[in-house]
Amino acid sequence: MAIGTYGVVRPSDVSVNDIDIYYNYTPNRETFNDIMYKINEVSEIIQPITLPEEDDNYEGGGENLLEGLYNLTLPASIFNELGIYTIYVRPKVHKLDMKDCGVLSAMPTVKGVVIDKNELPEDLRNSNALQGHKIEYLDEDGDKRRNLVRYVVTSYKVSPINENVGNTSQKAVRYRFDDSGTLLFLQVTPSSSSDVKPSIYPFIGNVGDTILISNTSFSPVVMEVELVKNTLDTIANIIAGEQIKDVKNGILTYYDENRVITKQFDLFKIKDDVSDVPLFEVKERRTNIDTTQDFDDIIDEVN
Repeated sequence: MAIGTYGVVRPSDVSVNDIDIYYNYTPNRETFNDIMYKINEVSEIIQPITLPEEDDNYEGGGENLLEGLYNLTLPASIFNELGIYTIYVRPKVHKLDMKDCGVLSAMPTVKGVVIDKNELPEDLRNSNALQGHKIEYLDEDGDKRRNLVRYVVTSYKVSPINENVGNTSQKAVRYRFDDSGTLLFLQVTPSSSSDVKPSIYPFIGNVGDTILISNTSFSPVVMEVELVKNTLDTIANIIAGEQIKDVKNGILTYYDENRVITKQFDLFKIKDDVSDVPLFEVKERRTNIDTTQDFDDIIDEVN
């Protein structure tokens, strides 16, 4: 038995503006479709849930988030076909270019990724706003380099400066902290060389590389939604609900819990032309509903 070991998964309270949602549609499980569609207005289909008003642990009650719980709606303007929808929810990804892969003037041993803060949303432009974010890299063909990931340790506003290199007259661009700077210096991990080969540094990118930056507030979620013609309620109504068979006209009618007509079928027999012996009993779905088969009207007429 382990003693003194504790663990907890922290529920995410990520903003809906930091979420990307994609979906895929296929009419059935025999049809393959690998085309994904992106939902642009994420805030229209997913919203955070707040605590109940009477929660005494938080002043203001319902103004505080119930962490990790979000309400997902499926608008009919998008999800309007019978079939299977695969919905993929992941942290929002920002695509931008590396301006440099440089070092700090005050700490030349600290190497980092330099980006233009104006290519990011407003809320990610401040110092350390990108802390904990993930960086992935695209190759020259625009394809993501598989399993190559770096994580942002710190992100500070900087400005470039020119400094002499050693005792030569050559100049090198380095960066100094500047709260009014337009660039961000991202210290990433892993970025330090190993003790085995101290002259070899991990890859953190090259000037002009295209990178993808995303938050790590939650893990991607995949869910499958199947839109069907009949629900459990409609099936239950067909099996155990009210029904009337019009023997004279050969019409079988099913009703829901409110005695509203849901389905109708024609009942008839196919007989042998010579012997007039019944060969088949047929139950055929009616395309035109006979409204004279109203449940209450028939019951009232009998009574």
